[in-house]
Amino acid sequence: MPPLPADDAVACQEKRCPGRPPVLEEGERRELILRAACKVLHDHGYHSASMDKLAHVSGMSKKTLYQMFPSKHDLFRNLIRERLFDGKYTPLVGCFATPEDELVAILMSIATNVLQPDRMCLIRAIVGEIRDSREIRKIMDSIEISGHSNQVEAWLSRQQAAGGYAIDDVVELGRGLFGMTIGKMILAELFHCREPATPAAIEANIRRWVRFFLRGLSGEGACAGHRAAALPA
Repeated sequence: MPPLPADDAVACQEKRCPGRPPVLEEGERRELILRAACKVLHDHGYHSASMDKLAHVSGMSKKTLYQMFPSKHDLFRNLIRERLFDGKYTPLVGCFATPEDELVAILMSIATNVLQPDRMCLIRAIVGEIRDSREIRKIMDSIEISGHSNQVEAWLSRQQAAGGYAIDDVVELGRGLFGMTIGKMILAELFHCREPATPAAIEANIRRWVRFFLRGLSGEGACAGHRAAALPA
């Protein structure tokens, strides 16, 4: 078959001639592989998640998988870190009227991300594997979720430096706030305790607990407790 004229060859590449698979960008291939890894982990477990199976589900060759991820361990570590811990929220200086508003915005951003169906599917898969899979436990232990990757702790560190609140342990307080807001939503989703909440309901719930939290940091909660104890029975 004679070669296509230059103009026709360019047009063929741009339109992706019929019968030939589309040429995917590296980011698109990576996303397909990570989606396949999430499905395989959920359906078959970590031990049975072979690279052959991952290649089949993703529609990629094993060679492509190994070019992007040197091992199965590395693939699943990237999946869990990116889907659950690498938040995309960046605080905008001067855009919030109060520290409360900024903290609510951070938690809403995290909730919007983690409560998505594909994220919850991954969390269910991890919960199902964590007891019996040493590799999944190693992956979870190896992922650093504090510091710059944890926006709640970053907010607490900024407030601690500013001296506006009595913050003694950034990590412990961050975990406590996460548990009383997003953590309980995750548990409700995992056990199907209720219908999925609307964004407005999620924000109202988060704001309620943020206010309790900030009152405790500012000492208002302790003062209220002392006043109640001083009242006659």
